Amino acid sequence: MPRAKKPTQDAGPSSGKRKTPSKKTSKQVALYDDNKFETEEAWSVYKNDTSGWGIISERRVLTSDFENEVLGQVIARNRWETFVATPRVAYVEIVKEFYANIHDNIDNPEHPQYHRVYMRGQYIPFSPLTILRYYGLENMETDVFESANTNPDDVVISICQGIDHWPIGSSTLDYRNLFPQVRTLDKMVSANLLPTTHTSTVTMERARLLHWLQTKTLDIGNYIFANVCHIRGNRRCLAFPSLITGICELHGIDLSHEITTVKRTMQIDRIGIRSSELHMHRKQEQRTQGPIAGQGVLADHHASTHADPMAEDTTHRAAEPSLAFISHELHQWRTAHATLEAQIREIRDA
Repeated sequence: MPRAKKPTQDAGPSSGKRKTPSKKTSKQVALYDDNKFETEEAWSVYKNDTSGWGIISERRVLTSDFENEVLGQVIARNRWETFVATPRVAYVEIVKEFYANIHDNIDNPEHPQYHRVYMRGQYIPFSPLTILRYYGLENMETDVFESANTNPDDVVISICQGIDHWPIGSSTLDYRNLFPQVRTLDKMVSANLLPTTHTSTVTMERARLLHWLQTKTLDIGNYIFANVCHIRGNRRCLAFPSLITGICELHGIDLSHEITTVKRTMQIDRIGIRSSELHMHRKQEQRTQGPIAGQGVLADHHASTHADPMAEDTTHRAAEPSLAFISHELHQWRTAHATLEAQIREIRDA
């Protein structure tokens, strides 16, 4: 029903100007929903933090491609076939609400919210055992992960080529220094165990995990549980979306009305690894090569125009890429394309 107009007062003779009514925004302010959030504090965390954070998806590993490599050996030793299988569909809102509702005392045995999280009007269990049961690993005996006691230089020797000690004054390693098979293992670790988007460098924590996995087993229940708790208070990117969505569904959370799914990432397989290695090799070559025909002309012209903006432009024609430069680039592309196609054929025929 339209609102009634307020009666106007006689303001005397008209000035000839009509006042423009102020425009009111129609934007609706979201309100606290006690079915989705246990407390107003959890709602505040969602509104101010987790609702705007990105999500790193788990990745499938095509295990048949790596049976005789480090990654395949790690999977077999830990019986992780289900852990690295195709991740189930994950829903954005479920994941973001889950992280907002994680209680600070979820790991405190004396607290009412010990090992459980409020989701859509009910409490669901979430603990190291819950995670192991989801992957069917509750009966798996594992080594006790003691990364803090590992000497950094021993870590470097076991995972890197060309260096024998941790770089002095640095908190990370260059990803390119890893042994090729360790780089492959790191792709799984960076998505499924210690999720990160900063894959070009390797932190001490990730390096120690890569070192550990080469010879020992890992309790992913405790490891992932600790990471989820850490993400809640310290990160700006959420992780393990398929695991969280799957656990919610197993414990009765209705997902039939969920719409927005978490974007999936490419599986880890031999073709993808070869393509990634080739791309990294080409980038390294471009850094070490000097300027080729055409590039030097462009660089000189760029420098001269910046040195004196008012100078007469006598190199306008030379500023365009030369035919030699274009031919060189085209040859490089064709060579790389042919190499990649040959590698793909080799893998398919194997």
